[in-house]
Amino acid sequence: MRKLKSTQILTILTLFSSALFSIITPMSEEISSALSFSEHQVVFINSMFLIVGAVSSLIWALLGDKFPRRNLLIISTLEWSLFTLFTIFSKDFISLLVFQLITAIGFGATLPLIFSLIIDLADPHNRGKKFGTLSAVYVLGNGLGQILSGFLIDYYVWQIPILIISITGFVCTGLLITVIEPPRGYKDDLYKTIDDSALGLNYKIKLIDFKQIWKIKSTMWILLLNFLMFISIGAISSFFISMLKNDYDVSSTLATGFLILVFGSQVPSGPVIGGFGDKKFEKDKNGRMKVVLFCLLIGSICYIIAFSLFFISSAFIFVIFFLLIALIGAFLFGGIDPLTQATLGEINPPQIRSTIYSINFLTYTLGRSISLLILSQFFLLFNNFYSPGYFILAIIALTCTLTLIPILKYLPQDIDNIKIGQVTAKNI
Repeated sequence: MRKLKSTQILTILTLFSSALFSIITPMSEEISSALSFSEHQVVFINSMFLIVGAVSSLIWALLGDKFPRRNLLIISTLEWSLFTLFTIFSKDFISLLVFQLITAIGFGATLPLIFSLIIDLADPHNRGKKFGTLSAVYVLGNGLGQILSGFLIDYYVWQIPILIISITGFVCTGLLITVIEPPRGYKDDLYKTIDDSALGLNYKIKLIDFKQIWKIKSTMWILLLNFLMFISIGAISSFFISMLKNDYDVSSTLATGFLILVFGSQVPSGPVIGGFGDKKFEKDKNGRMKVVLFCLLIGSICYIIAFSLFFISSAFIFVIFFLLIALIGAFLFGGIDPLTQATLGEINPPQIRSTIYSINFLTYTLGRSISLLILSQFFLLFNNFYSPGYFILAIIALTCTLTLIPILKYLPQDIDNIKIGQVTAKNI
């Protein structure tokens, strides 16, 4: 019962921490106007937030392999809550940038440490579904930040949505005190049958070990897949409201409703596709990644079709068709992350999982930040329109399917290596 409660608290923290990086983008016009700088600079702040969060996540993960992960989450959550609160006192571009970047340091700890804890609380054959739930909540939190901004900005000043997220962070800090710290590898039957001294569960990862991590080839290719994929799709949901408002003259409230409709589909898709991938994995070591290939291929095609429609807000039939195709694409993309996260848990030993999840978080967060910068440049290139940039990013997403070729080649052998104990703390 206590473990279930811990999982629920970690899920709640995932929800509100993921709202951090999406809270300001729907209010870019209002914030830039209030603080007297260009709307383009809001994109820069959001991108830098992700970069700082990604880099700091690696430091937090190294600490997470040495110290109790729960205690680090308490410290980091308190930090981002406090500096999110300070953000509402920003007076210009510089002060907003500084407060957001310091906030990002605490934000960087959240996902790697939560993933590391969850994998020690979840049964191995149920991890796709568990990570699917986390992925769904992460998407929901991302949407929550945009929904709060999108709805409230029509009625309140820009500081109110940010204040709400800050308060939720303080609440999460209190809840984390009751979370238990599971032993590393607690749910892995493999590691219960091997002598602890051989396994090295008390092993503390060192910087020199990073060159050994890359010997697990499928790990390297999955990290590359996530990096390239988030370069292509990372900015799509973040500026969806801004695209509808700017390109098609849709009101903020209606654009927020469209966001909920399209990307709300990723809330059920995480656990649904994650559970489906688990069933495929029981019969085929490549089962999860074959599902990823299908989702990436069909999802990219749906995005290409959707963003090639140069519809206008008054053309009702094109709006409906756009929303339907974009919804299918978003649903399929929502199932990719939980399956790659679960796969990383299968092919890497417990003592380095915090670090592996941090590197993974680093790759897709850097990818997302690059995606934002690319989209901002396309925005300027195409006369302040978002749609052409979205279309190009969707094409880039389609090319990411090529990375699945080596993954499907190396993954079965890497799983076998873990099962027979060839990959240990000594020869990772």
